[in-house]
Formats: sequence, structure tokens, C-alpha cells
Amino acid sequence: MLKWLLLAIIVIHGLIHIMGGVNELGITKIQELSGRTLFTIPSNLQMVLGVLWLVAVVLFFIAAFGLVTNQQWWRSAVLIAVTVSQILVIIWWPDAKFGTIANGLIILGLALYE
Repeated sequence: MLKWLLLAIIVIHGLIHIMGGVNELGITKIQELSGRTLFTIPSNLQMVLGVLWLVAVVLFFIAAFGLVTNQQWWRSAVLIAVTVSQILVIIWWPDAKFGTIANGLIILGLALYE
């Protein structure tokens, strides 16, 4: 059961990262996201960080695939995904702070999963 709960959290959290990516890349404007950051981000770096939101999505999905298929590397993939995610959460703290809860639950699940 823990496997499926962890999988759900990983996938849902990954999907939520799509919102950050499309918002920061200007693909669409999500009204609920203010775009405020803890510090000013230069416009040239904003595009890179927008792509990084989508990289986190891919990393979470790779980790989810590895978990479902019982690959040993899924743990490394999810640790990298959570690290990238948490960096983005810290930068966009006003909007993304609750992502820390999801990242914490994923780390807890990682520690408990055999």
C-alpha cells in the first residue's frame, strides 16, 4: 500500500510542477500564481528556471516509472527530483511553500519503503 501512496504523491506533485513551468515560461498565465519570488530573478535566468520546473516534472515521472517497475535507481531519481523541486519551492516560496510538505512526504515514504 505504501508503494501506491508514494506513487500517487510523486505523480501528483510532478503534475503540479507543470503549473510552475508553463506559468514561468509564459505559455499560460495561471491566476492563482503570483509569480513572486524571495529575491529578484534576472529575466534571462527566469526562462532557465521555467524550464527547470518542467525538468522536475520529468524527474518525478522517471522516479514514478522506476518505482512501479521496481528499478533500483528510482530512489536516486526521486532524490534528485525532490532536490530540484525544493530549490524551486524556496525561490518561489510565496506561491510554492506547500510543495515542501509534498517533498517531505516523498522523503518520508522513501525512508519507509523497503
